[in-house]
Amino acid sequence: MKFLSLCSTLQAVRRPRASLKPLFLFVCVFSVLAPLVSAQERGGSIVGGVSEWHGGPLAGARITVTNSQTHAATSVATDVSGAFAVENLPAGDYRVTVAAEGLVPENKDVKVKSGHKSKLSVTLKPPAPPAPK
Repeated sequence: MKFLSLCSTLQAVRRPRASLKPLFLFVCVFSVLAPLVSAQERGGSIVGGVSEWHGGPLAGARITVTNSQTHAATSVATDVSGAFAVENLPAGDYRVTVAAEGLVPENKDVKVKSGHKSKLSVTLKPPAPPAPK
């Protein structure tokens, strides 16, 4: 009986330890995905809202964001609550143009920082009435 007990103890000692393959696989996957996640954090965004002169939200206003150095532009439209978001912008200076039919467009300069949201609120006004003759 003691012999069997000794044999089972020796077998337990000889068994190989848990495989390191799962740990190795995790490290490999993490090292591939980590730069992708940090690359998403490098960009910044411009978020905000557009309203009409009387205070109501302006749905469907066109937001054009232009990089001041590269002149690359992207456009979005405001949602029903007048909100908009332009994401994944490289850090830098931007010119934001907000326009809607029948209203005077507004231009704003915005600085985008990596990993930050730059907030912008714009109120569009109607054109000035023509001068009396």
